[in-house]
Amino acid sequence: MKRLSCLLPLLWLAGCSSVPKAPPNAPQPAVPPALPVSVISMPVTLDLDQVAAQVLKALPSPVAGGSQTMVLRVRFNPAGERPLEPGSCSISALDCLKKKAAQAVAVDYTAPVETVITHQVYLRDLNLRLTGNRFALAAQAEFAINSRFKSKLAQFGVASCGVNEAMPRVEFTLGGTLGWSPAGDVVITPEPWGLKWLRPCNITAFQLNLESLLNLPGVREQVREAMQAALADALKQVSLRASLVRVWPELNAPREVQPALWLLPQPERVAFVEPVGNGRMVTTGLAVQARPVLVSGARPAPAVPPVPRPERSVSGEGVHLALKGDIALADAAALLNRQLAGKPIKAGEHSVQIDNIRLYGYQDKAVIGLLLSKPVQAEIFLLGKPVFDVEKNEVRFEQLEYSLGTRDFLTRSASWLLGGTFRSTLEQRARFRFDDDMAGALKEFRDLRRDIGHGLVLRGGIDRVRPLGLYFTQERLEVQVLIDGRLALESAAK
Repeated sequence: MKRLSCLLPLLWLAGCSSVPKAPPNAPQPAVPPALPVSVISMPVTLDLDQVAAQVLKALPSPVAGGSQTMVLRVRFNPAGERPLEPGSCSISALDCLKKKAAQAVAVDYTAPVETVITHQVYLRDLNLRLTGNRFALAAQAEFAINSRFKSKLAQFGVASCGVNEAMPRVEFTLGGTLGWSPAGDVVITPEPWGLKWLRPCNITAFQLNLESLLNLPGVREQVREAMQAALADALKQVSLRASLVRVWPELNAPREVQPALWLLPQPERVAFVEPVGNGRMVTTGLAVQARPVLVSGARPAPAVPPVPRPERSVSGEGVHLALKGDIALADAAALLNRQLAGKPIKAGEHSVQIDNIRLYGYQDKAVIGLLLSKPVQAEIFLLGKPVFDVEKNEVRFEQLEYSLGTRDFLTRSASWLLGGTFRSTLEQRARFRFDDDMAGALKEFRDLRRDIGHGLVLRGGIDRVRPLGLYFTQERLEVQVLIDGRLALESAAK
């Protein structure tokens, strides 16, 4: 008996030496994954009715005018208009005119006539539509025409059409494609013009049909050149190259998302978006490949690189933006203590009392140290996977397992804790709210709108937010999330 009493202190010391040893505070260095490339859009929408109105306004009135001299064979008193009297004669007969004068005999003949035609062309309507990249232009024009006819035989005076009466009307049509040059200027690739008479004009005194007489030689070219020049001038206002040069400094400027948090777009490459029409409206614009980041602290002052040479296209879709938040480990431990310390936790038929909690990192795991006062007085350690819930802005822990030293200790002192009940309860209750600043930034970015001048606003939106990783340092817990969304420069009028 005396021998046993001598061994008790040794057994007690052996028990003390088996208290779990804390894993070292040695987190694995954070290596955030590479982000996908982003594309910032700068949409441009054209209303072709407005373009057509500008073209009409820019064209002179009349849009074309002048005179032409032509030698035509004009038929006088064509057969069929009234029956010829018996004894009608040919113009080649020497006594024909005498007979005509004396007996009013009908004369039916054609003769070469020198014709001087003076014209003025007025553009009355213009319709422009684009389907895909193919455009269709239809322009209606009216004419005022005076014609003076002369021949070696006689002078017949002046005939007119569209003077003090309804003007003849024609429709010019033009098809082709619309695109951008490598410099970002509008390129019109036209096809041959078409011509359709909507209201023909016959100078009835001589049955002179203007469609066959003129077919608008020279006039058509004047109208075509005038309208094509006016159309090009109207479209120059949407020169993407000029737009790019104007907004490039703003594309590089930081934008404050919330106090002391800045969005830095960091554009790299640029492409022009080919125009696509659905009739009246045309959509085109710029696609800017970028690697945007969020920077905290004082306003950054990035250098503005030269405007890049535009390319045919850039890769990427949408905007992908990393957002980082953090919390001090001491603060995180305080939040966990508020949740769990001093509150008995049921584990089956048993109860566990936690007096204090500490939190840190070891390799890629979270270490939770629990100082227990019940059922044993000791500090035990659990290792698990830290998880960030974006929607709840909350950190929790999954797959909690005891450290090797803790498992050995509990095997000898409180083996019932080795079951899953206590660990499951801990996984449910050991959680805390994370960085409210990060939650505020996410809320702000869901409907971002910043005026950048030049009649443009920067608009942002979020499609989804997903965690990139949860990382420990010696003193802090950091969370990085990936924002998948949209970023665009749009007209402030929208």
